[in-house]
Amino acid sequence: MNVKNNFNVSQEFEIIPHQKGKAYPIGVKEWDYLKTKIKSVNIDINTFHTVGYLLLGASGSCLITIIATNFTDEKSKYLCWAFFGVTLICGLLSIFFAKDKHKQESTKPNEIITQMELIESRFESKKP
Repeated sequence: MNVKNNFNVSQEFEIIPHQKGKAYPIGVKEWDYLKTKIKSVNIDINTFHTVGYLLLGASGSCLITIIATNFTDEKSKYLCWAFFGVTLICGLLSIFFAKDKHKQESTKPNEIITQMELIESRFESKKP
């Protein structure tokens, strides 16, 4: 008994054409130059958060000292209040600047390079 089993699987895909629009042709050398320049962009580590929270911690320690200590010398009390005020203001400003800098760094160069490599992968390229 000779039985043939044929098993066919098919799916129909509809290819959606690109919409018409203006495009810029770009040479491979120019493309590689852009990638090199984007890779060289350096984003520094945002240390404002760390400094801000350290200053807020110092101001908190001063506040606890002011509340818990019975100062006999007025000069020491005013000095502690001044230190509390300065560290509180500087800490809050550091946190504010850290959030502002974080907004500016929302797109990283590696994300752009990944997108550029995705675009490259759509084209056949014979690199020397």
